[in-house]
Amino acid sequence: MVDEELVPGGQLSGTARVEAFSDGVMAIAITLLILEIKLPEYEPGHLLGALGHIWPSYLAYLASFLTIGVIWMNHHAFFSRLRHVDHVVRWWNLMMLLGISVLPFPTMVLAENAVHGHGNDAKVAAALYGIAGVIMTIPWAPLWWRLVRRPELFEPRPGFDSAFARRESIRAYPGIVIYSICIGVGLIQPVAALILYLVVAIFYGFTSQGWGTKQGDDSD
Repeated sequence: MVDEELVPGGQLSGTARVEAFSDGVMAIAITLLILEIKLPEYEPGHLLGALGHIWPSYLAYLASFLTIGVIWMNHHAFFSRLRHVDHVVRWWNLMMLLGISVLPFPTMVLAENAVHGHGNDAKVAAALYGIAGVIMTIPWAPLWWRLVRRPELFEPRPGFDSAFARRESIRAYPGIVIYSICIGVGLIQPVAALILYLVVAIFYGFTSQGWGTKQGDDSD
C-alpha cells in the first residue's frame, strides 16, 4: 500500500484498504444469501415435495450469488488497474457496497413471493429486486467517469488512460437499462423477471474482464 499524499483535488491513498473493506462486505453479503433459504413445514415422508416447493428460492439464491460474484470479479479487475484512489472513488465504491449489502433482503422477498405469493405481492417482490440491481449498477459509471477525469489514478501501464476509462464506463449502462426493463417485466410477470435476473448475472459473468481488456493484461 502506498502512503497517503495530498495533491490538488483531494487526498490520494493506495487501494489496499478499499479492497479489503469491499471484500469483507461482499463476503458477508454472499454468505447471508444461503440463510434466506428456509425449509417450509412438511408432513413426515414429504421432504422431497417440500424441497421442490421452494424452487424459487434456489433460483433467487443463484441469481444473487452470481450477481455478487460477478461484481467481485469486476471490482477486483477495476482496482487492480489503479495505483491510487481519491475521495470520489471511495464514495462511489461505498455506494456500490450499499446496494450489495441490501441484496439478501430483496432476494428473500423475491424467493418467497415470485411464484407462491399473491399476485400483487409477487409483482412488488420482482420490482424490488430490480431496484436493488439498479442501485448496485449505477455506481460503476461514475467510478469510470472519475478515471476519465483523473487518469493519473491508473497504474502507469500502456493503454490505461482516459480513453480506456471512457470505453469501460459504457458497460454500466446496459445493466441499468436491463434491470429497469426487468422491473417492468416483474410488474407484469414475476416469474419471467426472476429468470431474467439470472440471465443478467450470467451475461455480466461472461463480460467481467471488461470490453477494453487486451491480451496480455495481467490483472488477475
